Amino acid sequence: MNFLTGGILGRSFLTQSVKTFFIVFLIIFSLDFLIQIISEIEDINKDYSFLSVTNYLVLILLGRACEILALCCVISSILTFGLISDSGELTAARILGKSLFSIIFDILKPIIFFLLMSLFLLEFVTPNLEKKALFLKYGNSINSEEFKWVTKNDSFAKFKINDQFLEDVILYQFDLDKNSQKIISSKKVTITENGWNFFKPKNIKRNQILQEFIWQDGPEYGFKERLGRKEMSLTQIYKILDDAGPKREKNMVSYEFWKKLFEPISAISIIVFALAVSFRYFGFNKNLERLMFGVLIAYGFNLLLKIFGNIAIINGFSPSLAIVGPSLVLIFVGYRMLKNQ
Repeated sequence: MNFLTGGILGRSFLTQSVKTFFIVFLIIFSLDFLIQIISEIEDINKDYSFLSVTNYLVLILLGRACEILALCCVISSILTFGLISDSGELTAARILGKSLFSIIFDILKPIIFFLLMSLFLLEFVTPNLEKKALFLKYGNSINSEEFKWVTKNDSFAKFKINDQFLEDVILYQFDLDKNSQKIISSKKVTITENGWNFFKPKNIKRNQILQEFIWQDGPEYGFKERLGRKEMSLTQIYKILDDAGPKREKNMVSYEFWKKLFEPISAISIIVFALAVSFRYFGFNKNLERLMFGVLIAYGFNLLLKIFGNIAIINGFSPSLAIVGPSLVLIFVGYRMLKNQ
């Protein structure tokens, strides 16, 4: 039990961390949600009533909370560290033999819990809520008239999406020399374990009605998703990764997967680095400076990940390295700075 609470001092730091987090979260979430309300009210029309707006906002509420949670964790950790420093609790704890790493760990315990809880919600809860929200706002219009494309190996398919099947499908298959081998069309395609099963298929190149045609390499996941990759669960993104087409598209999906998976570690690395800088360069009663630094380092690091991610996508590097590398470097620099205090 002492490991969880850290004794009397540890319990005090943990409590302060939780209080500060909820205050910061309430402020940032309220501002973010107010902006979302204004944005949705502007979209009200005869098909999207005020009641629909209210229901839509309720459905996306949890997703918005998870989206800002990492930023709230960074800011609240820095403010908590500043508060216990200004109150003299930090100095007292160190005099009593409590190490700086132990103090920081006490502050991070609830933060780690909130980050892991956010990862759980993003995986199992928010995707279904986001789907319901999209359907409420747009209905079936987001897919009914829109053609989509998927690619697998040397084949390309063009189609429209129906809830139960694919319609108006045209499949282009090429040989190793990139010459057109088959062009198969069908008004209706169902997806089974064996692949894409074409209903009354027609070979356009030969103007021939086929008895049966199954595209065995046809992708099973991802192409029917109404959600963007940002709103999908990790499991959904991973399934799409297996069926992603060209290397650039695969790298884009891989980047989103590693960014979502590694977000708790990235947030912890930012916090450790920010606390190390705060301890070394900010004196007493400098919470405003700490707050500004925390916001800047959080947004700056997120921008850095996007830059590295785009470089990896464009140049064919590993997106996982673009995400994991900067986080590990940042936490290592913060660790070294704290160790030398």
